[in-house]
Amino acid sequence: MADAEYPGMQDREAAVAIRLLVSSGQSSLRVVAVTKECLTIGRRPYNDIELDDLTVSGEHALIRTRGRESVVHDLESRNGTLVNGMAVARRVLCEGDVIDIGIYRLRYVLDPLRLAEPASSDAAASVAFVDFLNGPQGGDTQRLDRAVNRIDGPVEQVAVIARRRSGFHLTHLEGLAFPLVNGEPIGLSAHPLYEGDVIELAGVMLRFRLGR
Repeated sequence: MADAEYPGMQDREAAVAIRLLVSSGQSSLRVVAVTKECLTIGRRPYNDIELDDLTVSGEHALIRTRGRESVVHDLESRNGTLVNGMAVARRVLCEGDVIDIGIYRLRYVLDPLRLAEPASSDAAASVAFVDFLNGPQGGDTQRLDRAVNRIDGPVEQVAVIARRRSGFHLTHLEGLAFPLVNGEPIGLSAHPLYEGDVIELAGVMLRFRLGR
């Protein structure tokens, strides 16, 4: 099932604006960034979000995103799709909505970067860098000169460093584990970065530093 990428989803804000927090029972499984116009959900492996349990239909639901609006559609699944505990055929999603599909739960989260104003202060206007301390890119330096800078770690762990009025902030985008800053997980919120902070992405260490 091929889904065309929605051109507007690639701008600096929308690229990190929407996430789905996938869990089952008490276990958090992963965080999925919504970067496509149509995101398919189901048990079959060709879905964008594969939920491998018999309570989930092969093609269970899809989430269609245009601009800042996301709509979940049930695809006539066997066990139905629930939003905030109510069965739906189609539902516009709001921040914090909970989608239940079989034994799985997906929480719809709007990243605060969507609401951030363009950087203009001296702190935000300055250029920053991350130095790779180990791993395949050990010794390399990445310049952070865009509003949103993608940082790729191993095993599909991805974070972004965004420039705001107040400075630079690190946000988890994809992967099973949260990035660490100075040994502490950053969680779901954007985490401010300071000179000399050490970031860890699945074992790869990076040092954050400011520059002009």
